[in-house]
Amino acid sequence: MNNPTTLLLIAFVMLSIVTFAQNQQDTTEIRKARDDFQSLLKETDKNNDGKISKDEFLAKFKDKKIGENKYNELDLNKDGVITENEYVKATLKLEDKEMDEEEEEF
Repeated sequence: MNNPTTLLLIAFVMLSIVTFAQNQQDTTEIRKARDDFQSLLKETDKNNDGKISKDEFLAKFKDKKIGENKYNELDLNKDGVITENEYVKATLKLEDKEMDEEEEEF
């Protein structure tokens, strides 16, 4: 069992399992973010172009300043609309940031 080849093989298998589990979690989070975008799209996309304009997005908010801040976080390329890909990227980035902030509190 002290054979270096055996130890390397065991380490490789363990690393593969961890990587596979992380990829499965990432895929689940992406799928959830896409589903969330589709729900938001159904609520807000008044012209049915498959994107969410600033006016469409802000219509959901009583407090326009909060809406504006959230919109600016989601419109990654600043072209005036939120696409599904932007929403997914921004949402996952925000979740990572929130998790980092929570970890800093401990």
